[in-house]
Amino acid sequence: MGNRRFSRKRLFETEKLGKPVDLEAGAGIKDAIVSATQHRNGAEIITEIALDLGTSKASILGGGGDNGVIGTLAAASNLTRLTEAKFGIVTEIRAIVMEAPAGGYTQVNIASNAAVLNQDADATTEQVADLATVGQDDLVDIDNASTLQTAGSEHYLYLTNAGGGDATEMSAGKLLIYIHGFEAPSDI
Repeated sequence: MGNRRFSRKRLFETEKLGKPVDLEAGAGIKDAIVSATQHRNGAEIITEIALDLGTSKASILGGGGDNGVIGTLAAASNLTRLTEAKFGIVTEIRAIVMEAPAGGYTQVNIASNAAVLNQDADATTEQVADLATVGQDDLVDIDNASTLQTAGSEHYLYLTNAGGGDATEMSAGKLLIYIHGFEAPSDI
């Protein structure tokens, strides 16, 4: 058997796509997820989540009041659970606005409750960003990953309303969310 090598072009195309990852998202937001992929850079794991809140697949509602969860009515709307097995030790969550969300500010929040439904307000532990303007690029450093990712009590990632009380169907809003984590190295 010969040596089988990727050409630079094929390697670039493969890496550009990344490896698909199952976020195990709640039914209330699953239809707004365009793609979810992971890339590796040594011990660093970079997860990219592309969202379209104006999707034609479902009626994504604006969440109502402050910290109201964005998603379909009466369905859990968590984007993912922040487990160390899937994302490594999370150090940063970053959000980029590609199309302004309809209905004002949107934010990315982390909460301990898995079954939060549209329009529920939930106590959040970290606010990632108030996202409203195209090109906006905000991040939060996660300095307490051990608290957020303790086995059995991992926290969940949500899109929430940043106030304004708009609970109508969202007609626009494209976001990219990046979760940066690191895999602990093996014992040497």
